[in-house]
This record gives sequence, structure tokens and C-alpha cells, in this order.
Amino acid sequence: MTTAESSPSETGQNQIKDVLERAITDPAFGRQLLDDPDTALDGYELSEVQLLLVRSLDEEDLAKLTPENLEEYFAVDSAVYTPEDAAMVQQGYEIYDADDLEG
Repeated sequence: MTTAESSPSETGQNQIKDVLERAITDPAFGRQLLDDPDTALDGYELSEVQLLLVRSLDEEDLAKLTPENLEEYFAVDSAVYTPEDAAMVQQGYEIYDADDLEG
């Protein structure tokens, strides 16, 4: 593989990093990412897990993002997930609300 080529996982890693870096540096994009992630992400090629990660961001998460801590936000891709795992995580988000989780 030459330096000009990249594997799909490298492309996905770069895409999620690009999205998060843009959200940090472009407040209008960050707002759109929170309000309408599907429109904000148009043109980006993200995995289901990456989409789930981005869609789960809230204002507090976005406020905490810095170029220095981006690694931990997109390192989730280093784990092996299946579509069923992503569906179960999404179902978990839908079942519980913030009051249920704060105990």
C-alpha cells in the first residue's frame, strides 16, 4: 500500500476525525451536528458505530471536545462491533432517559 492509498478503516478513521475537528473549529457545523446530524454528515462516509457515536453527542460533549482529546472519541472504532451491537446500544439509548441513568 502506498502512502496515497488508504484502507476503508483508515478512511473511516480520518472521516470521523474530520467531523469532530470541524465541529470543534466551526461552531455553525457543531450546532448543525447536534440539531440535524444526518444533514451535517452528508458527504462523509462513516461506519454505523461512528454514526451512533456522533448522533449520541450532546452540547456538553461537544463543549468538552478539543484537538488534544479527540483520540478517545473516535478510538471506539478500534473495538469490534457488529450491526447488532450498534442496534442494541441504540435501543439502550431509546429505553432510558437521563433521569433513569442518574441514580
